[in-house]
Amino acid sequence: MLFVELLVPRGVFDERERRNLAERLTGRRLLSAGETQAADPGVIDLFESLSHVVVREEEVWNAGGRLLDASQRPWYVVNVIAGMWGKEMSEHLISRITAELAQAEGNPEPRAVVHVISLPEGGYGLRGRAQHSSDVLQLIEQAKTGSAAPVPDNMIVDPVCGATVPLEDAVILERDGRTYGFCCTHCRGHFVKRSSGAAASA
Repeated sequence: MLFVELLVPRGVFDERERRNLAERLTGRRLLSAGETQAADPGVIDLFESLSHVVVREEEVWNAGGRLLDASQRPWYVVNVIAGMWGKEMSEHLISRITAELAQAEGNPEPRAVVHVISLPEGGYGLRGRAQHSSDVLQLIEQAKTGSAAPVPDNMIVDPVCGATVPLEDAVILERDGRTYGFCCTHCRGHFVKRSSGAAASA
C-alpha cells in the first residue's frame, strides 16, 4: 500500500544500479527490516503485494541553485504515498529510506529528501472502489498469520494488524479487565468499533 517514487539525476546510475535502488525501497524491505515494531508476516505480504516502486531519471535537476550532472555526488528525492497512515509512518519511513540509500551509496549521509504523503480518507482506490481506513484494516486483519516468536515482556501485539509494539510506544486501551496495545490510533479505533458492534449484535 506504498507508492515509492525515487527521483535521481540522469546519468548518475546505470540500469543495474537503478534496479538495485528499487529493490531496496520495496514495501517488504521498508516495513520489516531494522524496526522496533515487528510486523506480522502475512501483513507484510499484503503490503508488498499492493506496493509499487519506480525510479525516475530527471533530465534537468537544479539543487541549491546549481545544475547537477553525472559527475557529481547524487541527490535523491523520494516521494512516498503511504495511504491514510502517512503521519504515523513518516518517522519510520524517512529513517528506513535514508538508511537504504546510505547503504547503497556507501555514504552514511546521502543527500536525500524524503516526502511522506498521506491520502485523505477514501483517497486510496483498490479493485475499482475507494477504500476507507476501515476497509484497509479489514484487509490487514484477514492477512494476519501470527508469529511463532515469543513476545518480549516489554512488548505487546496489536490485535488488529499483528505488529509487535514496545509498551511505551503503544496506544493503550483498557477493556473488561484486559490491556490492549495498538501501533496507532487507527488500529485502536477499528478494534473499538468492531468489538462494540460484536457486543451489540450478541
